[in-house]
Amino acid sequence: MPTNLKSTRSVGNGVLHRRAGQVAMGAVLIWLSASPVNAAIRPISGNHRLFERFVEDGAIVPRGWIELKAAYADYQHGGRDLIGGPVVAFRFGRDVEAGFIAGVLDRRRSSGTPLYGVSLREGIDGAGLADLALYGKYRALRGPLDLAVGGRVTVPLGDEQAGRGTGVFQYEVFTGMRKSWPRVTLVGSAGVAVRKDSRAPGEAEGRTSLKLGIGTLVPLSLLWTMIAEVDYEGARFEGEGSEAMALVGFDWRPTKFLAARVGGGAGLTDGAADLTAVLSVVMLF
Repeated sequence: MPTNLKSTRSVGNGVLHRRAGQVAMGAVLIWLSASPVNAAIRPISGNHRLFERFVEDGAIVPRGWIELKAAYADYQHGGRDLIGGPVVAFRFGRDVEAGFIAGVLDRRRSSGTPLYGVSLREGIDGAGLADLALYGKYRALRGPLDLAVGGRVTVPLGDEQAGRGTGVFQYEVFTGMRKSWPRVTLVGSAGVAVRKDSRAPGEAEGRTSLKLGIGTLVPLSLLWTMIAEVDYEGARFEGEGSEAMALVGFDWRPTKFLAARVGGGAGLTDGAADLTAVLSVVMLF
C-alpha cells in the first residue's frame, strides 16, 4: 500500500477519533447540565422545615402544612418506638402560626430498661394514642433574619400505665430564628420545658429541661433539598439522661403542593435512641 494512502487513512482516523471524543464530551456536558446538581435551585421558604424542630423555627408557613409522618426509634437498652400521625400547621394573619402534632404510638420495652427516669419492672408491648402537642408562635422579626417566639402544650392522651405517656401536661416556651443565604439556610432554636412528676409506673420527679436545636436546609435543585440538624434536650425527669441526636435527610418536591421527606439519624448521648428513621408525605398550601 502506498505511503501517502496510509498517511491519509491515519489522518482520517485521527480526525474521527477527535470528533468522537468531542461528541462524547458534549454528551457528558449536556448530561451534567441537565442533572439535578446543576439545575436551577428552588428558593427556601417557610414551607421548608427541619424534621425534629419543625415547630421551633423563625419562619411561618405561607398558608398551610398537612403532613402524614411515620417515625421509628431503636434503643440500645432493648426496645423500639413506632409512631405515625399528622403534623398540621396553618398561618393566621401575617405573622402567626398555630397547629398540632398527634399520632398513634406502638411502644416496646423490655423489663429493666429505663423509661421516664425509672427502670421498668415489667415489659411493655402495645399500641395506642400518643400525647397531643398544641403550639402557636408569633414572628417578631421578618426579612433577612426571621425571629419567632412561641409556646407549646403537650396534652397527656397516651396511657401512662402502658408506658405511652407521662400522664401529665408539659409546657414549653421557645424562640426560633432563621437566616437564609443563596445556597444554605440556617435554623436555630432554644427553649425551656416544664413538667410535673410522671404518673407512669415509677412516678419519677419532673424537671425543667433546656432544649436546643440547630440545622441547615441546603437546596440541591428544583426538586431536592437536603436537611441536616442536631438537637439536644436536658433530662426531663429525675434519674433520666439528656438526649442529643443528629439527623440527615432529603425533601423531594415533585409539584408545588406536594413533598416527600425521608431522613435517618443516630443518638449522641445514652438517653437518646440509637437509630432513628423518618418518612412523611406533605400537602402544601
